[in-house]
Amino acid sequence: MKKLFFSLFAIGLIATGCASSSEPDTAAVPDAAETSEAMPDEMEGMDMEGMDMGSMESSSEGDYEFSLVSPESVPSGDAEVVVAIKDATTGEPVTTDNLSVDVYMMEMEGMEEMTAESEVMAGSEPGTYMVNTYLGMAGPWVVHSTLEEDGKEGVGHLMIEAE
Repeated sequence: MKKLFFSLFAIGLIATGCASSSEPDTAAVPDAAETSEAMPDEMEGMDMEGMDMGSMESSSEGDYEFSLVSPESVPSGDAEVVVAIKDATTGEPVTTDNLSVDVYMMEMEGMEEMTAESEVMAGSEPGTYMVNTYLGMAGPWVVHSTLEEDGKEGVGHLMIEAE
């Protein structure tokens, strides 16, 4: 009988000890309203809406003129961007196999530059090129195009917005 009493007493102590520590500590976990209000202050400088696409304009330099044919706004994730290239002097479309395209999101405070792989294919019209890429997050992206051919060279910085 004493063994049964001590066994039950030991089980009772263990059960009481386990039950009191299994309660979640809700004081340490903020609720959703607190976190959503605190987040903008904590992430100051990383606010994507604060980045003005108008201040980052598309541009071309050199012997070629680069332009964006597809919309300036595309969904994030898999994306297709169409780029057109013209000779800056004659205005004629440029057909080439030497087009190099890098797609990246500019460096933001607290984050490194984000790059995306891209695949370039000739478009349906002369001088147009389809760039298939993956835009990993919403925000402003740069389609950096370079072309060197027949002693001419040019660089295009085309801005797109992933939503």
